[in-house]
Amino acid sequence: MKIKRLFRSKRAFSAVIASLILMLLAVAAGVVVYAYVMGWIGGATGQQAGKYGELSLDTATANSTSDVITAYVRNIGGTSATPNQAYVNDYNVTSITSSPVTIDPNAVATVTINATTPGLTKNITYEVKIICSDGTTLPFSVKAKD
Repeated sequence: MKIKRLFRSKRAFSAVIASLILMLLAVAAGVVVYAYVMGWIGGATGQQAGKYGELSLDTATANSTSDVITAYVRNIGGTSATPNQAYVNDYNVTSITSSPVTIDPNAVATVTINATTPGLTKNITYEVKIICSDGTTLPFSVKAKD
């Protein structure tokens, strides 16, 4: 008999308590979504300073008489970069030198590209891409002069 009375006297949560529980769940879900989105945005925007080299071109010249492209390259990244490959209009150039060989962060180096193949023609603009050993790339355009 007591058991029947116990089941009859059971009541549901009040509307206030139910509303508070729903608000608590909504806030918890919002916190989880916020944490996920902020982590994704941080990774997508590349906020990993110090892990990669990043090159910036100060200036570049191309001499059509000697088939030499000289670029003054600045490393604005967090680690050293070593230029070891170059392309001129999609031709792989076999001779590239850098002084100094490794560009430290916040330093400038002179990168010399001997472009005998394909050769340089006066008043023609060339697309140049410098590639470092860690995969860092620097694309730029330069117009050949005498």
